Amino acid sequence: MSDVFWEAQEESEHPDESELRYKRPWWVTLGAVVDLLLLFAIVPVGILSLIPFFFLIYIYLAQVLVWISPVLLLLNAAVFWWSFRRKQAATTALAALGIAFVTVSFVVVALWQAQVVILGIRF
Repeated sequence: MSDVFWEAQEESEHPDESELRYKRPWWVTLGAVVDLLLLFAIVPVGILSLIPFFFLIYIYLAQVLVWISPVLLLLNAAVFWWSFRRKQAATTALAALGIAFVTVSFVVVALWQAQVVILGIRF
């Protein structure tokens, strides 16, 4: 099996566009890190929420997410817009997941009938 299944490609003057061409701004990196931390915090607690005590931890986490929701929504919307225009699928998915986490947190807090507090203002 010494044969190769592809032919050698000639070097072209115009390199293909790739994701590495774009320098990622600091706020996109910050948004991705925040979304990854949310992912690593919410998924285990969500799985363990079948146990009543862990469900209370999930309610508390949802209240914290609702508290900082305007910041998270603005950051994730900006990250989504930037990464979607540059066709960066992983960052786009993380931003969409961050928006979904905030939305689900609003639903959980509303169903739990807890008071909604956004940046210290009670609703």
